Amino acid sequence: MHTLLLRGSGDFELHAVMDNQLESGVECGELLSRLVDAIIGGSWDAVEQLRGEALHSMGTQQAVDAMAVAAAFNGITRIADATGIPLDAGPAETTATMRDELRIDDFEYAEKTRKFDRVTA
Repeated sequence: MHTLLLRGSGDFELHAVMDNQLESGVECGELLSRLVDAIIGGSWDAVEQLRGEALHSMGTQQAVDAMAVAAAFNGITRIADATGIPLDAGPAETTATMRDELRIDDFEYAEKTRKFDRVTA
């Protein structure tokens, strides 16, 4: 198992980011994965239903934080990509192995559009 230690909070299966069949080790990870997919995909009926599950399972503050992070990251990466902001040298170096293993650099918005049946600008 390839794990990532985040600020001393535990070991996580990093490959679960790209493969939702894997157990991430994150509390409520499966629910969070479905919630993020619904948010990114604009599936608002699913977001509403999953929001209720998250509020019940995680509590109000953690659920709100998770939804805000999912929405913000989607927007932040789109802005960075649209403006051509490159990955800084430091993060590029420290994340090279992780990005290679997860094939993150192979990611294309066209695939995201196909997956979520969305139109990109």
